[in-house]
Amino acid sequence: MNHPGGTALVLACIAAGPAALAGETCAAYPYADAPAELSALAKRLTKTVAPHPLLAKALADQAPDLCLSDTLVEEQAYFEPAANRIVVNSALDQDFQLTILIHEVRHVEQHRNATCPTVAYRLEEYIRARLAFEADAAAIGVYVAWKLRQGGESGPWDKLSAWPTHRDLVSRFAREIAAGAGETAATSATFAQWYEDAERQDIYRFAICSNYLDALDREKVPDGQDRLPADFAVRLCVMPDGRPYDCTLPP
Repeated sequence: MNHPGGTALVLACIAAGPAALAGETCAAYPYADAPAELSALAKRLTKTVAPHPLLAKALADQAPDLCLSDTLVEEQAYFEPAANRIVVNSALDQDFQLTILIHEVRHVEQHRNATCPTVAYRLEEYIRARLAFEADAAAIGVYVAWKLRQGGESGPWDKLSAWPTHRDLVSRFAREIAAGAGETAATSATFAQWYEDAERQDIYRFAICSNYLDALDREKVPDGQDRLPADFAVRLCVMPDGRPYDCTLPP
């Protein structure tokens, strides 16, 4: 999920070292000097994205700080564009942390490929875009976990299978593959499945609306009037290796 402070695309410069807040342990990309509690996770993340060119490039080009935090309550992790960092809950086991980091690295990629909506958009369009961000990041996270499972690393897939907000997505992807669908078709079905849970949508919709209104107040600007570009879905729905997958944003 994107952090409330990250409602607009702001690419921060990398300082000499990461600025950790209270309750956080951070490391700067490429995480070579990460403290022990972060080192193994950072290495595993780098290894996991390596076979997926768009994710690997986004992580290397954006070079976000990676932080573990013991202060997260409602969120398990977030990407904060303004501070250029990914923060993940330190209390989770490493398989769960990895699955969430893949989701957040996808958000990094979304911000880098110029699909990121700002408050220049109408509220309803901003919400549509942000919900699509979450559906796409969830679908790609399931796909990457499935690829790990194919390679003999089942921990992330198992964690997603047991996670209440994602178990239906894992089940849908698995059913599509079992029925003979290809990877892109299974990812398309998983994207569509994300919207089938009304409660999931409502949770994100409330947070997105709050972020939008907070940003208007903070930036002292009027409500946006722009609509999403016609090619928004085409630019968003791309597999980590560059193949397109079909996706449709609900009205």
